[in-house]
Amino acid sequence: MAQIARSNEAEKAADNLAAISSRAGNGVAAIADRTGDDVAAFGRRAADKGADAAREATDRAQDAARRGFQAAQRTTAGATEVGRAFAELLKEQARDNVAAFRSLTDTFWDQAARVQADLLRASLERSAEFTRRYLEAVQAMTASAVSATKEQARKAG
Repeated sequence: MAQIARSNEAEKAADNLAAISSRAGNGVAAIADRTGDDVAAFGRRAADKGADAAREATDRAQDAARRGFQAAQRTTAGATEVGRAFAELLKEQARDNVAAFRSLTDTFWDQAARVQADLLRASLERSAEFTRRYLEAVQAMTASAVSATKEQARKAG
């Protein structure tokens, strides 16, 4: 009889422990769900704010590029090419910055390094392309100036 009573007490204790564990597990799951939702909401807000800032920077960059383009039209064709190249550089850079920021907020940290490396590579490639186009424009402007100087010297001499 005593053994049956101990067995019943053990069953009750096991049932109580299972009920407590179940409630605790449900509580932990609810906290994890809320925490996950909070982190996701924070990430979305951060991405939206970053996108807004990038759009504003893009607008400012486009305004600056537009002003630069107008000034370039008043000079030479070579200077116009420099303005276009610079505007493209700014536009592409801003677009990639927004994309990278969104990727970073949606990805795991072990992938963040890859995203940043891709962004840096693309940025360096654009800078190299801008430098190439700038040098070509400067060479063309210099060649034009040298040719005009030679022509004037020939006419004078």
